[in-house]
Amino acid sequence: PETYPRLADLIGFASVDDVVEVCEKIVTIQRDWGNRENRKRSRFKYTIDVAGLPAVVAELHQRLGYPLGEAKPYRFTSSTDAFGWANSPNGLSHLTLFIEGGRIHDVPGYGLKSALAEIAEFHTGEFRPTGNQNLVLGNIELAHRPRIQEILERHGAGPKAEQLTALRRDALACVALNTCSQAFAEAERYLPSLLDKLDTVIRAHGLAEDSILIRMTGCPNGCARPYLGEIGLVGKAPGRYNMYLGASHAGDRLNKLYREMLDEDGILRELTPLLAAYATTREAGESFGDFVVRTGVVKATKEGLDFHA
Repeated sequence: PETYPRLADLIGFASVDDVVEVCEKIVTIQRDWGNRENRKRSRFKYTIDVAGLPAVVAELHQRLGYPLGEAKPYRFTSSTDAFGWANSPNGLSHLTLFIEGGRIHDVPGYGLKSALAEIAEFHTGEFRPTGNQNLVLGNIELAHRPRIQEILERHGAGPKAEQLTALRRDALACVALNTCSQAFAEAERYLPSLLDKLDTVIRAHGLAEDSILIRMTGCPNGCARPYLGEIGLVGKAPGRYNMYLGASHAGDRLNKLYREMLDEDGILRELTPLLAAYATTREAGESFGDFVVRTGVVKATKEGLDFHA
């Protein structure tokens, strides 16, 4: 295949004051060097792989008129959200709400949309969507905290993440059918019912609090980042999904195709023994993605060009 997912490259450090200029220069490189003949190859990741990363970095430095600084050390300790209430030293509070599939709506017994509309009438802080389809109510005044809690609970939308399995808390799905014209299969509307069945397996093996990243999309375009899922399910036809395994929990390794065209029974049939083995034979602190690579279930995908290998 001529297309593939790709991770970012670390090329240096830019100060806050230089970030906009650096981004502008990167955009002009893509403008001038990008593929304008084949739409499938028009993205910047392909420009980098065709020209070579050193050439792109050299061009960036030339257009900037100065080199980027040396990359600074960093470490991600989580790629998930911290749910519930948190306090800041400035006396303000923050509340992260779990929102399944990122869908803010009202259904019987769960009136999140109405609750947020009521809160918006007096909340002086922010509403911040997260990259994991959840919502942060930021910079809540101390006097507003009990009122916000009461409104959410009255509408059946109070904080509940701690009652869910970590698998469900950290799951992502794209909109897919019936909204997206690119979709071959369901995702947002179907994943919750699949998770009901997987939760039974997870709880049976004592994995309810173990974060395993599962992502589902209705097509290969990957809007819910399925290729960074320790378990990725990509729709290929109604009710049929390709299964990918082996991404790192930290988001620095892609997954690999494991099985094709699975229906729900096939998904459960494949995952149940793998989850059981993970529960009993994993190493200390080992994530599910690392486990399936270490045990040879799939090969590690070290870069985008290896994705289909």
